[in-house]
Amino acid sequence: MNMNFRILLRSLIVGTTLCHINCLPSPAQDGLFAPRKSKLILKAPVPKNVTEAKQLFVSNYSNIAEAASRSALSKGMALKVAISAFVKDPNKERHLLAKVSWMEARLPFLQSGFSHVIAESGKVNRDISNRLNGWPIDPGHIDYTSLIAGGNIISSKEKYPAITCEFLRSMNLKAGQSDFTTGYHVIEFLLWCEDLDKSSSGKRSFKDYDTNNSELAKRRADYLVACCDLLIQDLENLVSEWDPESKNNLRSRLESMPSDQAITKILGAVSFLAEGLAKSQIGSIISKGSVFKEQSTFSDTTHFDFLHTVAGISNLAAGAYVGLDGKLQVLGLGLIGLAEQIPNSPADKIRSLINNAMKSAQAFKGPFDVFNQEGENLSPSEEATVTLKALSESLHAFAKEINTLSKGLGS
Repeated sequence: MNMNFRILLRSLIVGTTLCHINCLPSPAQDGLFAPRKSKLILKAPVPKNVTEAKQLFVSNYSNIAEAASRSALSKGMALKVAISAFVKDPNKERHLLAKVSWMEARLPFLQSGFSHVIAESGKVNRDISNRLNGWPIDPGHIDYTSLIAGGNIISSKEKYPAITCEFLRSMNLKAGQSDFTTGYHVIEFLLWCEDLDKSSSGKRSFKDYDTNNSELAKRRADYLVACCDLLIQDLENLVSEWDPESKNNLRSRLESMPSDQAITKILGAVSFLAEGLAKSQIGSIISKGSVFKEQSTFSDTTHFDFLHTVAGISNLAAGAYVGLDGKLQVLGLGLIGLAEQIPNSPADKIRSLINNAMKSAQAFKGPFDVFNQEGENLSPSEEATVTLKALSESLHAFAKEINTLSKGLGS
């Protein structure tokens, strides 16, 4: 990985450091993330009682979900622009910019992860989640790999004469459980190719998209552009689920529920997400004998997946959403503010644990290759292992506190 690319990677942490909530005052959230001015642009409400706190929390949950989803859509559109420019005139610089755009597009989607768990209670939303974030994918089903040269969608001109949005949508999961044909990770593979080097990410050349170099360049470009178009369509659908003007979407259904029922769903989803990240993903990395299936494996950016998923939980704890540009977009009652409304409040524990999780997630720089090299005499550094264990432990304890909070609220 060259130095310029490393600098660009580091820049993607901007936005998550702003989500860090050590500065969160107790007992109230007033002034969180606000500019140092005499007049605040946004101010978190102070509830009169626990009933009002519940209502404010549910409403703010929806506001954060909407803001994060809209940010994901905006970055998805920017990705389409970068990829269109790249395939029109493929060169090394435009290839790099397309990769950086993919990474930037991924981050707000990850930060909206807490809302996807709730969304997946409905079949339509599960389908959208599969199309957007399907993983693990089978790269050999899409394009060439080190082991498979042909027989894939891109190489099979006679079997699949036209690569269109409609075709890719119809093929998603048609052939098998891992045969995703759309989503972030398919785009990732088409930009990076396989990651076969433990010291760097995938090494696909921009020449794969140059018609003077590859007879499949046009089909590969058609696939990449169509996949971006589908990504934008699905992100638009995701945004529509949180549109406050709609009377028949996920937001309207959540906010029309009794507050206790809505909070039960929300806290259950947050706990599930934190526990899943702690055990299913991080646990499979640090447990001896287990095989870790790295999510953003082609780009070697799974550490960003962890960081921004935790940042999304941190946003919800603080009751705020800060865009990747560093601007505060939402400020309201978060998990901590809600917790402060009950006797023997776990608010301080929740604040401490999510801060610890953010510190650990920021401290781990990746990549994960040394954790998952079967048959090679490799081992991760002690510092990396300790950091991941600390992240897992903080998230596990955080999930327990959220369950405690749910019981204390009587929800």
